[in-house]
Amino acid sequence: MRHPVRCSAIVALLLLSGAVACRQVTPKQSGAPSVLGREPRAWTEAFLKEAVLSADVIVIEGPSDLLDHIAIRQDPEAVEYQTRTVPEGLLQELVVRPQFGVEIQAQIDAWTLAAWKRMVILQRPGEVPVTIRAQGSAVWAAAGGSGERREDTLEFRGARGN
Repeated sequence: MRHPVRCSAIVALLLLSGAVACRQVTPKQSGAPSVLGREPRAWTEAFLKEAVLSADVIVIEGPSDLLDHIAIRQDPEAVEYQTRTVPEGLLQELVVRPQFGVEIQAQIDAWTLAAWKRMVILQRPGEVPVTIRAQGSAVWAAAGGSGERREDTLEFRGARGN
C-alpha cells in the first residue's frame, strides 16, 4: 500500500540530504591522540554515500563507537525516548507517540533515516559489524536517483575496512 505522505517525505529527505548530510571527518593520522584522548579507528565505508532509508521500524546495531556516527533529531513532545543498558550493550529506543503523525529522524554518516513508528539503536561492546534493519514498508533510495529498493524488510551491513 502506497503512503503519499511517506513518498513526499522521502522526496523531501532526498532533497535535504545533500544540505544536511553528516560527513565523517578523520583527524590527521599523525599518531597523536584525538581531542577525545583516543586514536581514531577505521570505520565502515558502507554508509558514506548519500542515501535515504525509511520504514515503520529501523534497528541499528554496531560497535562501541557507533554513537560517534549517529545523530538523532529529538522531539520530546512527539517521540518518547529511552536509554538503558541491557546485557547486549547500550540501548536507545525512540517511539512515536500515538497522537502524533511524525517520523523519527536520524543520520548515520551520509544516510538519512526516517522511522514512522520506532527506532532502536544498540551500541554493542567489542568489534561487531554495523547492521541496519528496516522493517515495514521499507524504502531505500540512493541520492541522485542512482538506485532504489522497496521491500517489507531491508538489511544493510558494513564492517570496518569495507
